[in-house]
Amino acid sequence: MPLMTPSVALASCERSLRDLLTIVLRGKFGADWISHVFKETDVADLRNKQTIEQKRRTKRGVVAVSGNLIEYAEFTQLTRLINTHWEALNGALGAKKEITVLLDRFEALRNTVAHSRELLPFEEELLSAIAGEIRNRVTIHISGQDAAGQYFPRIELVRDSFGNSTETAVQNQPQLFSVATETTLRPGDVVTFTCRAVDPQDRGLNWAFQTPDGVRHTSDDPYGATYGEAVEWTWEVTRLHISGLAPFAVILTSDGDYHRYGAASYDALVAFTYEVLPPLS
Repeated sequence: MPLMTPSVALASCERSLRDLLTIVLRGKFGADWISHVFKETDVADLRNKQTIEQKRRTKRGVVAVSGNLIEYAEFTQLTRLINTHWEALNGALGAKKEITVLLDRFEALRNTVAHSRELLPFEEELLSAIAGEIRNRVTIHISGQDAAGQYFPRIELVRDSFGNSTETAVQNQPQLFSVATETTLRPGDVVTFTCRAVDPQDRGLNWAFQTPDGVRHTSDDPYGATYGEAVEWTWEVTRLHISGLAPFAVILTSDGDYHRYGAASYDALVAFTYEVLPPLS
């Protein structure tokens, strides 16, 4: 069985590459780096995709989509940027010939998955291995810019089923995210959280989910898994959660003896806020 399912491997690898390109190229070109690395027509196309995504998802109740245009670039555009700006990226990715082979193989497998064709077992393992290798290289590079990041895990993504996520969150301190949603809930509603994280020391990862009534769920239960790099957990809203400003926390902790926020004994936290109103009479 692969370490990551094909869908998780695809998402994780692409997330790592987008994060790396954003950090490195923003450092090289400044805040307006997108206009330096894409043609004007390509930037317009990315903005159009962003607008379409915003309109499409707003109809489904999603309040925000990512403002980083790299999120709307195709995988081929990502690999083209890597090739063009290799000099700035080689410190993170290693030997160009080696990473090119990995990305080419990954893209071929990615296309198979994207066209709803099943992978053979060895292909699933290969896809997982390539995603893991690239993600580890990126994690080590990013951690090198944050001394604590060499020891403690980092969140790749936490997103609720309305699209509110760490991609559009405010990061108050390293790995402390604040997501002020404009989502209104009522008792009986269900919210599913998709979570991914990576640890540079390859330790086990534990997730805790704290509902607005202060109850912290820290072990596997009927609501979902709480152990592993990628988990899903479902919050069933009840009367106990009614509040004009209802906080919901996602907390990440490694199996290690030490943690980024030692006194609190956790490594990362995402604080969502919702409006939970009484039932309609």
